[in-house]
Amino acid sequence: MATFVLVHGAFTGGWHWQRVRRALVTLGHEVYTPTLTGAGERSHQLSRDLRLSVHVKDVTSVLFYEDLRDVVLVGHSYGGVVITAVAEQAADRISQLVYLDATVPAHGQAATGAFSEGTADVLSQLSSGTDWLLPPLPLSAVGVSDPRDVEWMSSRRGPHPMATLHEPVLLGNDAAQRLPRAYIRCTRREGLVGVFGVDPLLPFYQKAIAEGWPVRDLDSGHDAMVTVPEQVAATLSELAGLLRRA
Repeated sequence: MATFVLVHGAFTGGWHWQRVRRALVTLGHEVYTPTLTGAGERSHQLSRDLRLSVHVKDVTSVLFYEDLRDVVLVGHSYGGVVITAVAEQAADRISQLVYLDATVPAHGQAATGAFSEGTADVLSQLSSGTDWLLPPLPLSAVGVSDPRDVEWMSSRRGPHPMATLHEPVLLGNDAAQRLPRAYIRCTRREGLVGVFGVDPLLPFYQKAIAEGWPVRDLDSGHDAMVTVPEQVAATLSELAGLLRRA
């Protein structure tokens, strides 16, 4: 069985993985769901000083203090930037990286520079009410419509510090670059396209295809861990076994 560390994206927290965590544990896996500084139960730590480097430290600290090895490190959405940077610092503790409908930055790219063209402009417009905070996207944009899920998520989501999206990722660790990678795409794109006018994550899906990573599709919107958690868990478990055998 595998050890999973699941890294959430913007606006949520470790709680976002609750259903997937339970399903993975039922399958016999060990699971950690850290909450990044300023999010979820750590929302009281939100400040304009937050940078991507702080979120990277959040995750590398979990790997170190829990003494985790051979980890399947999973990132959702913005969490893809985080796990890419974490691998640069802790490749010896990671067995593979899995991007769940996530950002996959190249060397020197920040999240806002890696999205499809036009996405950064929309993000800037959405955050125009403050000079440093991005409000949560509508739940319809991430494919959540069940009234019970809407009620559960609405009271737990919060804004995301824009500075973390502007900090570039520097890649240069050969061990990190050799780590196996996989990509999971949520196929219902209409919610995100409705907000941004384009599919903001399309370049990363195309990159995974071009580089020959294992790619899996989920019939869901962006927040698949809420709407189809059993399928997410089964896909993660399958990929962990596949990449382990490679």
